[in-house]
Amino acid sequence: MNYFDITRNYLKETLDNPTFLKWIEPLSYIGTMNQIVFVGSPDPQKTQWIKSNLLDKLNQYMESEFQCSLKLVPLYEEDDTQSTLPSPDPDSPGEPGNFVSNLNPKYTFDSFVQLDSNRMAYSFAYSVSEFPGKSYNPLYIYSDVGLGKTHLMYAIGNRIQLNSDMKVIYLTSSDFMNEYVEYTRFTKRPEFIRKYTSVDVLLIDDIQYITKWGGTSEQFYYIFNKLIQEEKQIVLCSDTHPDNIPYLENRIKSRFEWGGIVDILPYDLEGRIAILKQKLSERKGLMSNHFVINEEVLYFLASSIKENIRKLEGALNRLIGYANLKHPDTNGDRITLEFAKEALKPYLTLSKKQVTVESIQEYVAKRFNIRTEDLKSRNNSPRVAHPRQIAMFICKRATRHSLAEIGQKFGGKHHTTVLHSIKRIEDKMNTDPEFSKNVKAILKFFNNE
Repeated sequence: MNYFDITRNYLKETLDNPTFLKWIEPLSYIGTMNQIVFVGSPDPQKTQWIKSNLLDKLNQYMESEFQCSLKLVPLYEEDDTQSTLPSPDPDSPGEPGNFVSNLNPKYTFDSFVQLDSNRMAYSFAYSVSEFPGKSYNPLYIYSDVGLGKTHLMYAIGNRIQLNSDMKVIYLTSSDFMNEYVEYTRFTKRPEFIRKYTSVDVLLIDDIQYITKWGGTSEQFYYIFNKLIQEEKQIVLCSDTHPDNIPYLENRIKSRFEWGGIVDILPYDLEGRIAILKQKLSERKGLMSNHFVINEEVLYFLASSIKENIRKLEGALNRLIGYANLKHPDTNGDRITLEFAKEALKPYLTLSKKQVTVESIQEYVAKRFNIRTEDLKSRNNSPRVAHPRQIAMFICKRATRHSLAEIGQKFGGKHHTTVLHSIKRIEDKMNTDPEFSKNVKAILKFFNNE
């Protein structure tokens, strides 16, 4: 998402809907150069209204949030038409102001959490950063949203720039298309081609939208072939394998398959907890208070948000911000499970319909340092049998599954085995207060109260 899209979302929240739809929605993002965000306006009326009513506010917001400003570009004929979009000179791309990499410096290989689900993608990406144009070219990384493929793309570019004087540029597919349209509008199409064939490393995000580019895809095809022929590195990211991009021409798909295709799989509970710990470590110097976030709270976050690491990081940020707000003058272990549920109530819900036997098995296995497969096995040693009985007890209390259904999910155990396990846990809770407290703590984790 570019700076203007973020700003547009901000305006959508602050303006009334008719005003937003009439004046802001028709604007189109063109590109960013020299910390100036160029936005196209379709007619003089909108240009004048925005200049008179919103431009100062927009620039204040963008300066504060992104250290950049906004420039309106008329997408219509003017009496004194001037090209307000500076065109980079491809013959001197190293000159200040003529070449912008668009890389975010905070995303590096060091800040990327390596896990089993992303280890191959990390390995391919690191190899490309060591030997650009030589190892995997093009490199195609795909995954669901929010699993780290853009992070790897930035890391490749940042490491190459750190270790060489190569020209690197990152952009999304919509940036590429919009920039081509703008160059074409000013009859500077050859300059566009020269700009992108002059780079050493081209990083394009969201390439799955290539089939919506129309004539722009022809220019991409030419640039792609030119860079490959000159052994210049191309890295592409997508939310799907090339075979699953609808209406993708075979000639383009075959080019994508030349180098290396690698995916990032969804993270398991352990992986999500590892990412949270890494993010906490990164934030130590940024928090006004050094709150301790215990394992139970990390489990709560990681088991509540499974599909998107960005959302998981957002929840962590909200939790830390809420703690700083509520306890600004104190340090220590203030972030309890109850506090986390209070802080994140508007952000997420962990309702009973979301609690599954699998999530309970995952949590209990992690708590007792065994594998989820052990809970489903025939292993009846105390080290496994005891957690299995607790997990069955929690499943009966926290889900609507029958004894037979629970037994099936524990490796096909008979319903009488499940009933016996539940009875054993209930009896021990009645006679052992400390054990009862621990089991209730686990049950409370899956309780929405």
